[in-house]
Amino acid sequence: MAVECEDVIPIENLDSCPQDEVVAGISEVGVFGSPIKDFLSIAKPKDLKTALTNEELATIAEAHTFKEGKGFHRVDFIPFSGSVDSVQVGEVGSISMENSLGAAVKGTNARVAGYMRRYTNVPMLYIIKEKNGDVKQIGSELSPAYIAEVGATSGKKPGEAKQTVIKIKDTQAYMAPNYAGTIQEFPAPAPLP
Repeated sequence: MAVECEDVIPIENLDSCPQDEVVAGISEVGVFGSPIKDFLSIAKPKDLKTALTNEELATIAEAHTFKEGKGFHRVDFIPFSGSVDSVQVGEVGSISMENSLGAAVKGTNARVAGYMRRYTNVPMLYIIKEKNGDVKQIGSELSPAYIAEVGATSGKKPGEAKQTVIKIKDTQAYMAPNYAGTIQEFPAPAPLP
């Protein structure tokens, strides 16, 4: 029996206006992460058979839901140090997308080192606010994000960066999708006395 491959999305132009405002970069205070195990449900973009527009193919419209007492934690990055990138990998016929968030965290202190140790090899999902207002997601229920690279430096002389550079990656059938759901943050504990 032959597989029926029908494109249900009407033809759309991929046009733009010269006065469209485009701002590069991610928000240094708009990155949120959570282990996959903390979710009750993880939403995803519509598939090729149910999406009716190109935008629906690349947007997660519903909010993710968490187990009780769980939510996203925030990760602050050094301003102008980060970006979300999507690159095709593989051969024709089995091409997928590698999505990544690369950015630098200020310092190399015990809190930073502890975060890297705690979440290395842990299946994660990250939500990233871009400076233009788009919100991207790296990681999914079936293809989580992982901290793939970490490099820390104390700097050599005054004025050099003392930072920890990280790269978070996933592999999907699509570029990092937009996330239109609510970002439910985990309530931070009271500061220690």
